[in-house]
Amino acid sequence: MNTDSVEDRGGKERGYGRRDAGRIRVEKDMEGGVPGNREWLKRYEKLNFPRPIPHAAYVQEQNIYKFMTKDSDVSRFFVPHINWTLAKQLNQYLYDLNIVEMMTRECPNNETLRQFWKDKTGKIVPERDSWEKFYADIGSCDIYRNEEIVNNLLSDLTKLPLKSVSIMDGGTQVKLIFTFENDQQAVFKPMRFGRDYESDPNHFYFSDFERHNAEIATFHMDKILGFRRAVPTVGRVVNLTSDLRDKAEKRLAKTFFVSPAKNLCFVSKCDYYCDTSHAICGTPDTREGSVQVFLPDENSVPRKHNKSPYRRTYSKKNQIAEWQRNMDYCQKNVKTMKPYAHGRTLLDLVDFHVMDYLIGNQDRHHYEAFSVFTNAPSYAIHLDNGRAFGRTDFDDDDILLPLRQCCVLRPSTFSTLLNYYRGPISLTKALHQSMSKDPLAPILAYKHYPAMERRLHNVMVYIEQCIRENPDGPEGVIVAEYHNNEVPLTGDDEWEDDESNNNNNSNKNKNNGNDVKNNDENKDDNQIN
Repeated sequence: MNTDSVEDRGGKERGYGRRDAGRIRVEKDMEGGVPGNREWLKRYEKLNFPRPIPHAAYVQEQNIYKFMTKDSDVSRFFVPHINWTLAKQLNQYLYDLNIVEMMTRECPNNETLRQFWKDKTGKIVPERDSWEKFYADIGSCDIYRNEEIVNNLLSDLTKLPLKSVSIMDGGTQVKLIFTFENDQQAVFKPMRFGRDYESDPNHFYFSDFERHNAEIATFHMDKILGFRRAVPTVGRVVNLTSDLRDKAEKRLAKTFFVSPAKNLCFVSKCDYYCDTSHAICGTPDTREGSVQVFLPDENSVPRKHNKSPYRRTYSKKNQIAEWQRNMDYCQKNVKTMKPYAHGRTLLDLVDFHVMDYLIGNQDRHHYEAFSVFTNAPSYAIHLDNGRAFGRTDFDDDDILLPLRQCCVLRPSTFSTLLNYYRGPISLTKALHQSMSKDPLAPILAYKHYPAMERRLHNVMVYIEQCIRENPDGPEGVIVAEYHNNEVPLTGDDEWEDDESNNNNNSNKNKNNGNDVKNNDENKDDNQIN
């Protein structure tokens, strides 16, 4: 007699193993009384994407997105991961603070480039197109605040005709420079894999493939978190013949070829993954990608390039950095170090890593900051997010070590995270609504949504732990500015340009700081990249 349970037998008959037990339970639960449950189950199966073969040069996008457009379908993925006891405790901390007044002290004077140059030099900033209007509106607290200006820029990035296309030098993977008919420029990252692709667990974070949709999704994540420090990025479908090959510089044009499947492909030039086996191919000659506006030229609007104190080793032999071994690292090595001892920089660092944790980005080695505003502290620009959203089954808590070790957080960040955690609008619902405006929507496979909600819960657990263990309570953790009283306030606690700036001399790399790494990293024999 077969002693298998009904569920076990059903799994064996269908060829499922333990990994599919959850799906079988869903099927069992859906068998009673829910209208259209069988139809929903079919969609559920289609949305459980199989993982493609790693390193495949081209993966055909699965035709599943017709199942991902109705709100009734999407809402099933907006499942907050809430512990109401935890939410109640955090809410009490929020009420114990004068949170509104504290937020006004985070950046009391947000001055735009337009205002700064006019007041300091009498210079009038030109605003002839959406690029120049965006540049003029860059602020001393964040990159943008005027949504209309950014929306007009995003529209131009996705619609304006191209004048020429060239290779962006200095990157580890394929990036192209788009020059539009108005002579303004942007960075194009082509789609390599479909939304369903997940990173190979055996890949190092620094050798993982970059994802065009990760750049788009991170721009929207940064926006809904209220940071507004990510560079405007939008999706665009290009014709590899008329948009790229016919307008390509000679070096790029030489890399085009027709595949055995009769699709137009190109290779470009980069440090790795720029070869025939990793070519970018059309279907037959169209391909989508992300378009990110260039930041203003550094000769006009200078930036500083700084190594992160929480930078990973970027080594295949020595994989664990000091900050990953030593939980006192922040107290002894970061809070005592210029410029983290005073001002906003430490809080910027924590913001950055909270966002990186939510999006699963392990590849954060440098920061860039505008240094043009002489009367305001610099802030970290959220650049280079192409390796985010790689895996849904893994939460790298090391990304959150700046929060866990330093135990400081901005009032606005705390308030925003708590609002998403307790609802009524969840983090992923807000993100989905923001991304739905992109021409390539849906931007993410919906399996990423539960992963982000799970990570948000983990963030809130660590915040509560910091507050509970701090003798000053929430006032010792939630701060508008951080000041270490044991370190003298010298008045010049600003970022110091490190040697990475010497590697950033070309005008192309000056405009967008993607893949900026220091000399010792490039010379490390232990590294893959």
